[in-house]
Amino acid sequence: MTNNFETELKTKYDFRNEVLDVIIGGKSTLDSSSSFQVKSIEEADHFIRNYGYDLDNPIENAELLGNYHEALNFIRKYFLQPENPDGLKLEVPRKIFELHDLRQLFLMASYIQPIQSTEIQNHLLGDWACALLKVMHTIAHIDKDLRASYFKDIQKQIFDRFYKLIHRDSEGHLFLGENASDSQRVNLVAFETKPKKSRESIILKLLHKSENVAEDIFDRVGIRFITESRFDALCLIKYLKDKMIIMTPNLKPSRSRNTLIHLEEFRSQLNPLLAKIENGKITEAELISQLELAAHPPSRNSDNPHTSEFYRAIQFTCRQLIKLQNPIYEEIKALKIAVKSKPVSEDLSKMIERIELSHIQREIRFFYPFEVQIMDKQSAEENEKGRSAHSQYKRAQVITALHRVMGNLVNATR
Repeated sequence: MTNNFETELKTKYDFRNEVLDVIIGGKSTLDSSSSFQVKSIEEADHFIRNYGYDLDNPIENAELLGNYHEALNFIRKYFLQPENPDGLKLEVPRKIFELHDLRQLFLMASYIQPIQSTEIQNHLLGDWACALLKVMHTIAHIDKDLRASYFKDIQKQIFDRFYKLIHRDSEGHLFLGENASDSQRVNLVAFETKPKKSRESIILKLLHKSENVAEDIFDRVGIRFITESRFDALCLIKYLKDKMIIMTPNLKPSRSRNTLIHLEEFRSQLNPLLAKIENGKITEAELISQLELAAHPPSRNSDNPHTSEFYRAIQFTCRQLIKLQNPIYEEIKALKIAVKSKPVSEDLSKMIERIELSHIQREIRFFYPFEVQIMDKQSAEENEKGRSAHSQYKRAQVITALHRVMGNLVNATR
């Protein structure tokens, strides 16, 4: 009796890391050191149902099994040798390959096995199960992003705002402006739009982010400007703001990064120079020359652990209100009109009449983020080589994701 009472007390007051670290402390569940606490098939079923899936529904069950196989293939490709030379030298356990009931995966992650095995085997299987569930969780969030099916339309609406101001003059020089004689035009070295991220790239990005939800990927739609000088980069941003291509109320402040220009030093020289040109003490050419010198880079960046300290750029995230016509609305409207002009069965006619167009959105509207990246020609060249190479950034990203997902299995190879 005493032992049972003590066990009940321990269970009652064992708050565990999920309460103290994840819910209250803001730590990601992917970084939680505690395993699942699922003690039976029934508890596993209860967890999955409350997560949002019903395993008794054959479609949802098949979807989860598909996520399981995709997660397994992803881990083998990115986190294990020989697919990734920097990956772990591990073999996927046979019990993982043979899994058919996903509830067993939760029992494995809780170190409760339906098979005879040693404690070491239990923990290895538990670590593998935890790794798979982390990736499956990420895949589930990607698949349930309702905006994904509208991606081409989203890209077009965002890019079109910029494309209308991108031109070449009679000599073939690229510039941002309304026309070649625009007094505020900004000459460009390059203008690029980011292609759609691959599914695996999105999974990888989410796995190294603490938020780990698809809505928090802000650079699926991306735009890059390369200017002649750092001062031109500032002029470009001012132009985008003045023409309301970038709406400052729709910026996400926490996503703004600047490793290109020392803003405080530039600001300290700007007002005195503007006063001088207002008093006629310097010419516009002299003003530009002085501002070019003032727009020098800071000593170092950056708070992104995967970005080289030598990487130089300005980047920010804005949101645009996307407006899409709902094709279902027009189809049902046409169907209702057709029924009135053509003979159909009475039952079918009544069914169609019961469909209220007022219950269907005519237009789908939502805000969608996009990232703008700006750098000068010299910085762009330096960013593409040596210690700032994008390949090094991606490699660091994979290593971070590997450690988060594989957890204790990283030490199992040592």
